[in-house]
Amino acid sequence: MPVLRIVCPDCRNEYPSLVVAGARVPTVWVCPECSGRRARVAEVLNEANHPWSGETMDDCCG
Repeated sequence: MPVLRIVCPDCRNEYPSLVVAGARVPTVWVCPECSGRRARVAEVLNEANHPWSGETMDDCCG
């Protein structure tokens, strides 16, 4: 599961987001700071499998 870096052009807030395996990547990202709806994926921070992709979430972000 990729971890994405999301950037809001309105307030310049940056935040990570995890896209769960099998889910569609959103076409609209809402900024948690200013509630702007123009935030976009700036880069993929980690394409490696996230621990959530396993059978349990016990080892997440250890």
